[in-house]
Amino acid sequence: MSSPISAIKRRACVACTTAKAKCTPQAANLCQRCARLGKSCTYLDLPQTKRKQRQKAAPSRVELLEKKVDQLLSQLATLTQQQNGQTLSPDTSTNDSLPTNSNINGGDLHTSSHDSSSQGNSTDTDIAALLDAAKDPSHGPNPPTSSVLAGQPSLVDRGLLSPAEAERMLTVFKADFAAKFPFVLIPHGETAARLRVREPFLFLCVVAATMGSAHPQRKIVAEEIMNHVTSRIVARSERNLELLRGLLVHCAWYTYPAEKYHPRLLLLIQLCVAIVHDLRLHRRSGLGVDEQRALLGTYWLSVGFYGTLGRPSTMKNDSQIDECVKSLASSSTTTTTTEYTSDRWIAPFIHLQSFMATIDEVYASMQASGGSALVQVTRGSLQRQFDNIRTSIEKDLPSCPPLTATALTTELKYTEMRLEDPSLREDLWTTDPATTTIRTTMLMTLIQRSKELIQIVTNLPVSETPQLTVITNARICAAVGYIPTAVLALLNLIRSTSSSSSSSTPNQDQIQSQIQSIITTADYPTLVTSLATALETKLQHGNGVRMSATDKEMDVVGSLCSKMRLLARCYPYQVRGAVVVGRDTLRVEDNNTSLLLSTATTSTDHQLDVSRGEVDGDGEMVPQDWMMPDIDSNNSIYGDVDGMLNVDDVQWDALLRDFTSGFG
Repeated sequence: MSSPISAIKRRACVACTTAKAKCTPQAANLCQRCARLGKSCTYLDLPQTKRKQRQKAAPSRVELLEKKVDQLLSQLATLTQQQNGQTLSPDTSTNDSLPTNSNINGGDLHTSSHDSSSQGNSTDTDIAALLDAAKDPSHGPNPPTSSVLAGQPSLVDRGLLSPAEAERMLTVFKADFAAKFPFVLIPHGETAARLRVREPFLFLCVVAATMGSAHPQRKIVAEEIMNHVTSRIVARSERNLELLRGLLVHCAWYTYPAEKYHPRLLLLIQLCVAIVHDLRLHRRSGLGVDEQRALLGTYWLSVGFYGTLGRPSTMKNDSQIDECVKSLASSSTTTTTTEYTSDRWIAPFIHLQSFMATIDEVYASMQASGGSALVQVTRGSLQRQFDNIRTSIEKDLPSCPPLTATALTTELKYTEMRLEDPSLREDLWTTDPATTTIRTTMLMTLIQRSKELIQIVTNLPVSETPQLTVITNARICAAVGYIPTAVLALLNLIRSTSSSSSSSTPNQDQIQSQIQSIITTADYPTLVTSLATALETKLQHGNGVRMSATDKEMDVVGSLCSKMRLLARCYPYQVRGAVVVGRDTLRVEDNNTSLLLSTATTSTDHQLDVSRGEVDGDGEMVPQDWMMPDIDSNNSIYGDVDGMLNVDDVQWDALLRDFTSGFG
């Protein structure tokens, strides 16, 4: 019988373990398989086996990394001693170095077979570069800090603008334009000659803002601005405060070229937001006053314009915005210099813009299931917030510069308009008489506030019209679109209320009085035509020469004025078609214009087609001109009947949408 196998021996010999075969002991140091095959049978002790496996196994990734760390620490100590002028001692020097070409893959380290010369120690420069790279984990070189267009001749150098005219434009900007947009200030003593050398892009944008839409060099200046934008900001990724301030000026008074839905202007404003983030103005502490103004100007411009177009804003009113507002307001109260006193009026601009962003967010979240009760509660809460803001602003308005006071008053009036927005949403209202009364009040308030905003702009001195910012122009567009929308909503309410009345014979006198009140209050064609006439003064050059029709349509204000006049011509037909509430013909006076508003009752399943004439409920033919307006020959608004336009509902809705949500 074979001797028992020692407990410390492995259960299988080396040969069987290698072959992955069953190992059956036959003697103390021999197994049956090795005896049969005539092989040497060797058993290893268990501790010896583990030690041998560890010796054969490749070093782990952790061990390799630890070794690298040790090497780097040693080299760092060496470099530090050399920089301090110390002499290396034998025990602090090292012959270890990082492999020149290594790859860690799956825990294995593969080293290239360079000769011994390439395996030497890294130079001090290499170590310093590695240490510098560790401070900034980003890759690639830094963006350029110098302008690729530096040294190029300016507009004055090329003879496109005289030195005197350039100086006049800069003076006008500092005195008048900055009051409407107090986020980019030029030092009081700065001259055009110095500015165009120090900050050529900002100078170029100031010229574009102040030169006027009809200036003969406008297209050249606009192209030069876009050359800076594409070459410096886009192609070379230049980022600095001058570019941001110049873009803010250009966007605030953007006029050319006018494009549907304004893709270029949207891109330029988005570039302002990108530069703010790249310069870390939204996070960095200790901002200078120009940086603070630029951050707040970007917020005001982006939130205002994106809100007008119904797009989500990329900037929020956060703690950094609040800190900058407080800092500028406090510094303006302790400074007597002209260029800093306007900082006091930045706060109301920002507070109103932030509140309007809140209105957008709250009203957009309102669901039809909430009904009119939700509208009343929500609007009441917003009204109380606005009352606090308005009280604070109006208290300081008497001490405000006139130009800034006009801009703030326009913003207040626009905010009052926006509070009545839910009145235009049919899905939030029912036919309950009490609900109808509330909605009617809100619609009439919307008409009145819109009129007041338009009248503020219409009554401005001619010299102030060019100073209107693109945001103010957007506010004007909203007012122009709100009035006819609210008027038609009110007329539809009268029609639906009369048709659902329990009385078989509605009170025609009362209906006529209501319609007359609405038309008279709106006074829309006169109002809008007067506004267009006032704004078109911006399109005249100093010699009184008007722009051509083609150039006018390429200008933001010019194209808006054309559409305003179109609205004034189409509006009477839309009103005429909406008033179908009785059997008699109502005469509604609109200034010098008499509109014969037919009130023929129609059934719910058969509506009269006013464009081609149809049979009414009694089988009598209604002539094609059954509601043709009776125009006074001296009326300067409509002209003759042939000059009036009758567009279908789709065209009318698209035209209105350009103003209420698309900014023309």
